[in-house]
Amino acid sequence: MQQVREENMKKAAVWEEALLQEFIYAIGHINHVEQHLIEIDSSTGLPIFGDIIDMFREQRKLVGQIMFLIERIEATKSDSDIRSSWENIWCALKHATSALIHIDECIEKLLKKARESGNTVMLECVKTLLNIRSNILRNIINVIRRGKEASSALAEASVRCREDLCIEEVEKR
Repeated sequence: MQQVREENMKKAAVWEEALLQEFIYAIGHINHVEQHLIEIDSSTGLPIFGDIIDMFREQRKLVGQIMFLIERIEATKSDSDIRSSWENIWCALKHATSALIHIDECIEKLLKKARESGNTVMLECVKTLLNIRSNILRNIINVIRRGKEASSALAEASVRCREDLCIEEVEKR
C-alpha cells in the first residue's frame, strides 16, 4: 500500500512540474510575441501594433494569474500563502522565461550554421547553450518552489520592473 501511495505521489509531482513548465513556456512565448511586435514598431517608427501588443500583454498577465492561482491552491495544501511571493517574483519569471526562449533561438541558429559550415566549435557552443537552457529552466522552477516555501517571509515588493507587468492590475479590472 505504501509503495502505491509513493508511486502516486511521484506521478502527481511529475504532472505538477509538467504543468508548471507549460505555464512557464506560455508566459515566455507570449512575451516573445510582444517583443517581436515592438521591434517591428521600432523599426518602422510607427505604432502599428500597439493595441495588439497590449492585448498580448493582458493575455500574458492572465496566464500568470492562472499559474499563480494553481500554485496558491497547491501551497494552501501546505498551509502557506503565496500571493505576495508571486507578485514579488513576477518580473523575474517574465525575464527568465524570455531568456529561455532567446536561448532556444540561439541554439536553432547555431545548429543551422554548424550544419552549413561543419564547424565543430559551433556544436560545442550548442552543447553549452543546451546546458545553460537546462539550468535556466531548473532555476525558474526553483524560484517558484522557493516562493511557495518562503511566502510568509517575503514582503510586498516596493519596486516593480514595469507597471504593465503587474498581475494585480488585471485583478483590479
